[in-house]
Amino acid sequence: MFYFFQRGPEFVRCEISGDQKTGYKVIMTEPNGDERLETFTTSDEAHARFLEIQEQLKNDGWWGPHGRD
Repeated sequence: MFYFFQRGPEFVRCEISGDQKTGYKVIMTEPNGDERLETFTTSDEAHARFLEIQEQLKNDGWWGPHGRD
C-alpha cells in the first residue's frame, strides 16, 4: 500500500508491505529520493508506526495521506 503526503510542490511516499512469513516494512521516500526502512514483526506494529509517521508529517505541515495522479 502506498500513501503520499504533499507540502507545496514536494511529496513524501510511504509504503507499507509485507506478510507474516517475511515480516512487515514501512518505507519512507523523502522528496530528495532518500529512503528510510523500518521493519516489524506484525502488521499491527507496522500500522501503529505508520500512524505515528502520519501524525508527525501533519504536524510538520504535510497534507495527506492521499493518492497522486
